[in-house]
Amino acid sequence: MSPPSAPVLSPPWLHKLTPDAILISSVLNRSLQGREAIIKVVQTVGGMYEKHSVVFRAAFADRELLEYDALVMGGVAIRGVVTLTMNAEGDISGVGIHHGPLSAVYKLSAALKECLGNELGAEYFQP
Repeated sequence: MSPPSAPVLSPPWLHKLTPDAILISSVLNRSLQGREAIIKVVQTVGGMYEKHSVVFRAAFADRELLEYDALVMGGVAIRGVVTLTMNAEGDISGVGIHHGPLSAVYKLSAALKECLGNELGAEYFQP
């Protein structure tokens, strides 16, 4: 895979992840646990974004919601929704990141497998 064409996207909420936080995402075949693994996935995907803009943000109770539009891997349009779940201390214990359309999800998952399959396990990603 070629190097990212844009600076790596590293959202500030990554610094608030608990050590045992869980990520559920449409680009993963199963949930992923652990702060460092989640940071690696988010920053790797962020490095694939050519353009990214948050179009909606809301916070309520122990949740935060972010909706964004992005271009990835040669101009493929993708929409994402991020849900962050906070524990009693205000740290993030759960992350949901869901993308569409499905064709873009498969491309993104395959690119992640190429980048992180050996490190995290190829079974997390689409073929």
